[in-house]
Amino acid sequence: MDKVNPDTRRVARWDKFIPAALVGGVVAGVVTNPFELVFARMQVDQLYHPSARHNYRNYFDGLVKAGQEGVLFRGGLANGLKLGTLACSMSHIFDLCKENSYFFFGPCWVNRLWSCVVATLIGATVSLPFDMIKLRLHVMRSLPDGRLPYSGTVDCLIKILKYECNHEKGANMASLLAGGYMYWARLFGICYVSMFILDFYHANKYVDEFWIPQAYNYLGGINYNPYDPYTLRYIKENIDAKAGKEWQDKAVFTEPSKPYKYA
Repeated sequence: MDKVNPDTRRVARWDKFIPAALVGGVVAGVVTNPFELVFARMQVDQLYHPSARHNYRNYFDGLVKAGQEGVLFRGGLANGLKLGTLACSMSHIFDLCKENSYFFFGPCWVNRLWSCVVATLIGATVSLPFDMIKLRLHVMRSLPDGRLPYSGTVDCLIKILKYECNHEKGANMASLLAGGYMYWARLFGICYVSMFILDFYHANKYVDEFWIPQAYNYLGGINYNPYDPYTLRYIKENIDAKAGKEWQDKAVFTEPSKPYKYA
């Protein structure tokens, strides 16, 4: 976000926010994929026949065995797309709903509730297909002939669309959203509860709610014009340079903070 939108007024444009969220989600998904893989396998292991179980003793043992198997990053693309679509779809929608709702309800708790419901519904809808693909790739086992059911994220998606979303086979596109109710309830619970925890930290001043880049801090104040956050930064540099020269020449010292008081 800081790279694509250094403006401290902070609300990113759609054309910059979406690519940034996608890249961040894909990177996070690939990096965290080994942990997701072991987590999924440990959850479903008891559903398999004893001869087909992984039997991980603990989390570290699962990471070691998955590494020896060479599958730590299997499903990494699907996991990244899941996180990327979540970030793309939810943050901006939540802000949009909450800000517009404020004009109708005022400072009311309803704003946060319904905005969170809408944002998580959209986030669950666009990310659940990738979550399903990720889970299938993580827990799949070899077929009787030794081949794997899916060769990758794209192959898994094509086969789901061909065999499980085909109306000629008595199915439809809703197959991509199987388990959506619980997936949404989990996502809503995480987001809604997290906001109240953040409120607690902000109210007790454990963290700052409004982060300001160090470049815009001057003598404990904010040295930028809210209509042009870049202008006064260069004014400050010019004033400091002039003040330094006057000090060396033993002339009248220019107060560096005076121009910022007007801003």
